[in-house]
Amino acid sequence: ALWPVLRSHFPAPEPAAAADAPPAVSLPPLRHWAAPWPVGSPPVQAPAERVALSLRDPEAAPEYRWVGIAARAVGTVVHAELRRLAQSNVLPAAASGRDYQRWLQQLGVETGEQAAAQAQIQAALQRTLNDERGRWLLGAAHHESHCELPLTGVYQGRVINAIIDRTFVDAAGTRWVIDYKTSSHEGGSLPEFLSREAERHRPQLARYATLAAALGPEPVRAALYFPLLSELCEVPV
Repeated sequence: ALWPVLRSHFPAPEPAAAADAPPAVSLPPLRHWAAPWPVGSPPVQAPAERVALSLRDPEAAPEYRWVGIAARAVGTVVHAELRRLAQSNVLPAAASGRDYQRWLQQLGVETGEQAAAQAQIQAALQRTLNDERGRWLLGAAHHESHCELPLTGVYQGRVINAIIDRTFVDAAGTRWVIDYKTSSHEGGSLPEFLSREAERHRPQLARYATLAAALGPEPVRAALYFPLLSELCEVPV
């Protein structure tokens, strides 16, 4: 709409230079094989087995639909920070006290819930660093140490994908498969709570252990670790 008024203030564009003619394309000569063309027998079909693909394992870890956005965000941040700690050469004595407000905002946590979420994150990290077993899990002395290790394999006739929070081979030659759970426990018996959680997640850890067993000849043990509770709960698989 402004162009009729402003046109006189802009110089006219210079005419485009004539483009050079494109180079001629040289095609290779066609070669014809003498008839008749020798047609041999087709190769014998290799035996193949169709394996079902599970985009989501029907027996995957239960998804708690009652868990709010803030609780999920706390779990996401704690998992990432535990990975960062496990990748450091020396574990600190105390959590860094970082401000996770922007991160929590990006994860959709409401402003009124951010302070409580930050407190939970700091508590989970500090309790893990105060816990002898937590420091053992994160220690740098293990062999074949990995965090958030993605694995794909066949389990009970189906192709499944898994991401293992923490895995390593300890000094005794055992390969551990650890899954972090940022659940908290209020009231009731803690041993009963841990027993229920172990049974609830046993199918998940059984799949993880099966995939991890393909990494080497070591025996595999699986466990849940609760950073907010400083509890390591081994799960028979």
